[in-house]
Amino acid sequence: MAVTMRDVAAKAGVSPVVVSHVLHKKAATIRVGEATAERVRQAAVELGYSCNIWARNFRAQQTYTIGAIHGHGFPRPILSSGSRYFSALLDGLMEGAFSYGYSITLCKQLLGGSPNDAMSDGRFDGLVWYSTLDSETTAKMLLGCSVPLVLVHSRSRDFGGVIPTVICDNDQGIGLAVDHLFGLGHRRIAYALNLGWQYAETSLRLTAFREHMRRRGIAITDDDEIRVDTDLSELEAYIARRPRHTAIVANNEGLAAEIVARAQRHGIAIPYELSVVGFDSTSYCEEIRPTLTAVRQPLVELGRRAIDLLVQRIRGEACEQPEVVVPCGLDVRGSTAPPPCK
Repeated sequence: MAVTMRDVAAKAGVSPVVVSHVLHKKAATIRVGEATAERVRQAAVELGYSCNIWARNFRAQQTYTIGAIHGHGFPRPILSSGSRYFSALLDGLMEGAFSYGYSITLCKQLLGGSPNDAMSDGRFDGLVWYSTLDSETTAKMLLGCSVPLVLVHSRSRDFGGVIPTVICDNDQGIGLAVDHLFGLGHRRIAYALNLGWQYAETSLRLTAFREHMRRRGIAITDDDEIRVDTDLSELEAYIARRPRHTAIVANNEGLAAEIVARAQRHGIAIPYELSVVGFDSTSYCEEIRPTLTAVRQPLVELGRRAIDLLVQRIRGEACEQPEVVVPCGLDVRGSTAPPPCK
């Protein structure tokens, strides 16, 4: 016969409410001393007690599962190749979810035509929606969502402050990259961005680059912006012409890695003829040769903070800070050096 909380309570000499508080983080309004808590835990071990998750979830009418959904489906394999962006974000999501007793389910794409459809069968208590495409259609769909939802890589102001968001300080991060290159002596700096996947942060980083260059007295023209489509033909053509720029800031580390690889195939020495800075700075940057200097986006923290906001929404609590902005860092590696003397 299964051991119950009442059995544990009887052995420990406490009430079932105390057992629930100690073992399941329930009844948060009561206080339990550490000695009593340890007695409860020891009694549970000796009796072989384990929580019936299904029964608990049924009573609470919750699944204790959070869905993590890419805003437009995954453009490529997310864990087995290239940038470690998603695995770093997932570490943060899992850490945050597990701390609240939730598990994470990864969804390659939206389960249905809207977030409401994704939740209609009750499989998730809430959703973390990340890498949101920057479009009115997407915004309208998300604003019409009636289920607990938090966005990563978006600004709350773009959704009228209604949906909580977590985002890195893109302006500050790009500023770190430009400061670093200027400190090395670079003035002819280009910015590279992907056209195939226009996320909310894409325009934020480009705008930040233009502004930080303007503050240093350098006006950016179309020739200083490398707009790369999915087939990378524009990037290949740019590299083949032998860049007039001495440095490139890329919108993400995957694109930066492509720049490094193509430049080397065309006989351009990195960093002595061309310096490259990426964005994200996951462990992938250590695998590139030379290793990649990159703006460090705090992906693990972004994931944890997103879960904090989502659990507040699931519990019906007000979000004191609807938009969480997390500062960036800069990891200087082997892909940047002073510009060549010409």
